[in-house]
Amino acid sequence: MPDEYTRADAIQVRLTGAAAHNGAQAVPDDSLGKHQSSTCAEFLGVVRTNAIANVTIKRVHGANGTGAGTLTATGNDELKWTPPGGTQGAGVTIANGETKLLEGGNGEYEKCIVVSRTAADNLTGTETTTLASVFNNTYGFDNITSAEAAAGDLEYRCVSLYNASPSTVKDLIAFLGTLGSQRISNDAQLGAAGAGTVGTATDDLSDWPATGWCRIETAAGVLREIVYYSSRTATTCTVPAAGRERLGTTAAAGAADDKIYPVPGVLIAKEEPDAQPDGAYTDKTVAGEGSKPAGLTWRSAISATGDV
Repeated sequence: MPDEYTRADAIQVRLTGAAAHNGAQAVPDDSLGKHQSSTCAEFLGVVRTNAIANVTIKRVHGANGTGAGTLTATGNDELKWTPPGGTQGAGVTIANGETKLLEGGNGEYEKCIVVSRTAADNLTGTETTTLASVFNNTYGFDNITSAEAAAGDLEYRCVSLYNASPSTVKDLIAFLGTLGSQRISNDAQLGAAGAGTVGTATDDLSDWPATGWCRIETAAGVLREIVYYSSRTATTCTVPAAGRERLGTTAAAGAADDKIYPVPGVLIAKEEPDAQPDGAYTDKTVAGEGSKPAGLTWRSAISATGDV
């Protein structure tokens, strides 16, 4: 039976900022480097309706996505997990005091949760387990003031990848997720400089954020520019002059076959320090969230074949 710290639960994203390796530190805004924390970074929030008695949810993996999942007791000592919009996974036997990994079905093993059983009473019932995005977590950062927004506030966080399994991990790749459907800017493109619009004549942008960041790539998939759009309609994003050349890119005129993506306003970098708490983030718990670590390469890849 799948145990915690195996399969998709083997690699954990943990906070940093602890005083000692795997020490106590559970505040996302204090995840600024130094030692790895014993607390995993939170991906999704959980609301349980008609919760199965004597079962606690210890971790929810981000690959589940948001929406309503189902946790079902299919036997006195057996549980099954159905991720939001997914297929019910295999039954897992769990005894009192045990912690187990429950996976989605149809090969979606990464859509999993970790649960613990707290009593020997028979497991019964079906609960709705609603997963939702979490604000002010490690990935959402903290709230900013109007003055910070106007000044273009830049903040940094540091998380640690922890291999909880005895196996060696190879070829680990990190990249950013998109926030909506990829489109083609075949209606409007930006000029070489200044304000403008990016738009599509054949598709709509209804699943894009109302305001946010747009990644523009050539038809061949080469990054052209990342811009900030201040508003959008169903087909067009409006980009102010100050929204050009964002996240380290340079302004460039667009083309009618450019690919456009809604993306988070985030760059990521990696480092492999020889020991803790060495590395570029060692002193950021003192310097603060606005202090940029030196010597790192910041990237914006949105796929496993990208640049991170």
